[in-house]
Amino acid sequence: MGNQYEVNPNSIKTAGGRIYTSAQQLKADWEAFQAELAAFGEPWGTDEIGSLIGGCYQAIYELAAECYADNIAALEEQADKVKIMAANHFAAEDASVIEVNRVRDILG
Repeated sequence: MGNQYEVNPNSIKTAGGRIYTSAQQLKADWEAFQAELAAFGEPWGTDEIGSLIGGCYQAIYELAAECYADNIAALEEQADKVKIMAANHFAAEDASVIEVNRVRDILG
């Protein structure tokens, strides 16, 4: 019969849940890391060099925070899409069963 395409909707649904769990773990780890950084305060000081270092740090930190937030949101969105894909496969299987049963009933 050649190549076959087999789908396991339960596995897809499980994968969606795992992606979401990973996103939540990444979010928790990022928040813990932010708290750890905040506990250090501003160790570079307030002199001229320290102010330059502080400015660079702040710019890099803001960019990193934005990237992490965007990536976490993207992971959550992908998890939702994978779960929707699983639901669509479940619905397609249910519809197929109904149609096959109709044909069986018609053919007797």
